[in-house]
Amino acid sequence: MTDNDHDRAVELIARQGVEEMAPPDASWLESHLSRCAECSDYAAAFAEAGQLWRSFAATAGPALVKTTQARVRARAEQLREQQARGVLMAVSFCIGVLFSTASAWLWWKVGDWVVERLGLPQSIVAPGVLLFWLLPALALAVLMIALPHTLLDYPLLSAWTAEREGDMR
Repeated sequence: MTDNDHDRAVELIARQGVEEMAPPDASWLESHLSRCAECSDYAAAFAEAGQLWRSFAATAGPALVKTTQARVRARAEQLREQQARGVLMAVSFCIGVLFSTASAWLWWKVGDWVVERLGLPQSIVAPGVLLFWLLPALALAVLMIALPHTLLDYPLLSAWTAEREGDMR
């Protein structure tokens, strides 16, 4: 037997029972263990050690339990905040679509009125209507860029989620 065969057998013994082995590997290991006493003893010792580990009851200390509970609570809080953000974003999107649709219709009606009353050409009024329709969105975008993100993000969202959780309790 070569060392290469023993190394392969040791690797397959370690993988046995943990992950699925290909049938050719399983048959090679079985035939090798029947011929090699050293690897057969190793396989028996490995199986016995596994049984000992499975029979040992491990308990966590109070400090570990407390730390784990604190981390689970922190993660749960993170997930609640992330969910609240998702809800807030979905509601904001829906409101934005509604207002955009309503304001687009309204501005086009105003544009038609301007064309009809003042006699201005549609080619001049249409870009103006588009500009005034987009102006509120552009102003909000500039404000969001100019103001610090923490002012817009954390206090408003925290107040909203705290208010929401207070209603649920």
